[in-house]
Amino acid sequence: CHFLEGQLRSLDSSCTARTVPAAIDCLKKSGVAVAEGLRLDSNLVRDTMGMSAAKSMPTKKLKSSNRRRGVTLSKEQEQQNRMWRLSAIGRYHCRDEDKFDAKDMKVLERVEKEIWPLVAEFFRAEEEGMEGVYRSEMQLMTAVPGSTHQAWHKDNRGRGLSIIVPLVDFNAENGGTQLLLGSHESSCPVSSDQGAKVVIAPAGSVVAYDSRTIHRGLGNNTKEGRPALIFCYDRKQTPPPGTGTAGSIGTGLQGRVLDIVSKAVGQVVASKD
Repeated sequence: CHFLEGQLRSLDSSCTARTVPAAIDCLKKSGVAVAEGLRLDSNLVRDTMGMSAAKSMPTKKLKSSNRRRGVTLSKEQEQQNRMWRLSAIGRYHCRDEDKFDAKDMKVLERVEKEIWPLVAEFFRAEEEGMEGVYRSEMQLMTAVPGSTHQAWHKDNRGRGLSIIVPLVDFNAENGGTQLLLGSHESSCPVSSDQGAKVVIAPAGSVVAYDSRTIHRGLGNNTKEGRPALIFCYDRKQTPPPGTGTAGSIGTGLQGRVLDIVSKAVGQVVASKD
């Protein structure tokens, strides 16, 4: 099982879309789309990396104070720990809007303006249109060298849209996002055939996925951090995460099983060809 889980396959061109309508079609079929036509230009990526919040980004695992062991932190270290929250080993998130200053917010508003056509089209595809749609998350995150894999999870049990904007090139080595294609559907027919795929995308790409898609961030095995912006949009009628602890554990197990089974099936098929 560990051998199969360790096999990382790249997201192929079938999930790449040059137009917003094509991206919506990819999202319907596989739950994932790389919106090629919305990629941020290099100047906006540079400005994002130049934000005050980005400059405070951890470059290595942060220390924690431990009075029993005599470990104390400087004021600067304590401030960085308050600003950057740990979600898994080596994965840090700056997700509260009050942690972004006015200049940072202007840059983030520019990014959101670029991705908004996809957000609007995604929700308008439903009968409710834009009713109750809100931005449930806006965060800057990084996976530092030596970070570990996240557990498999969904951002929401209800239909919503999550968007990742890599601020450096994403690949399997630095921990690009791994998604189970088709897992946004209850029957997961595509997942059983294709399994998990890793996002390989240049900085500034707009990687969108249905919030119900099972996914995880991979560990970073390089010497550099892997920063990204994350925007999530949901309806007020179905706020995230839409499940409790038991449901989250179940999703994690489901993700592992789907990933392993699909890879095992793929090996059997390949051996017959």
